[in-house]
Amino acid sequence: RRGVTMMAKGSNTKATKLQYVEIEDALQDAWRLEGVVATLREGGLGVVPTDTCYSFVTDVQSRKGVERLYGFVRGNEKVKKPLSLLCHSISQISSYTTAVNFKKVFKMLKACLPGPYTFIFPSTNELPRVILEHKKHTWKRKEIGVRIPDDPCLLSILEGLDSPVLVYSVPREGPGGQQPFDPALVLDRWGKEVDFIVANGPRSEGMSTTVIDMTGEDPVLLREGIGSFEDVE
Repeated sequence: RRGVTMMAKGSNTKATKLQYVEIEDALQDAWRLEGVVATLREGGLGVVPTDTCYSFVTDVQSRKGVERLYGFVRGNEKVKKPLSLLCHSISQISSYTTAVNFKKVFKMLKACLPGPYTFIFPSTNELPRVILEHKKHTWKRKEIGVRIPDDPCLLSILEGLDSPVLVYSVPREGPGGQQPFDPALVLDRWGKEVDFIVANGPRSEGMSTTVIDMTGEDPVLLREGIGSFEDVE
């Protein structure tokens, strides 16, 4: 099914029909994602599967979408740092960060990505100012986390959009609660708040990316996830 009869609230509180797109085979069902890509281009916000969990995403170039996404974050936790970008290629990463200024860094990214890593780099002027200088928060250090997910469904969306998306993992329900790893749970909780949900089966519980700070001379492990830090060192 391509959509369900449910009303989602946009940034102007106008109700719109939720797109609930079920994907079984990312290659054969790629055509089903065309509406999702179109919605992202229009500044929409929705939930997609990644290689670790389900996450909210919006086009990084959309001020309206970015405002909505940061509103979700503020509703669940204090915004301590900019959100990360999901990209479809190292070339796209290089447009928004200084990642490939050094040959050894390029080789490292090529070896690790796509994969469960988030790398933090200094950002370039291509990154929209609203990401770092939002009206509710401003960060002095101009840096951004980037990753290429190892998920064919999500990569199909990113390649169709040809623009990175800002990402925020669907949060846990209450203190000590579990993160909803099944799309049916995401639909039940967030279906009235987003423009689309892409369902591609459940994700394993407890999976997270390995976060590595690349802004200094040497890589610094900030969070250990399912990606091996030994592959980076």
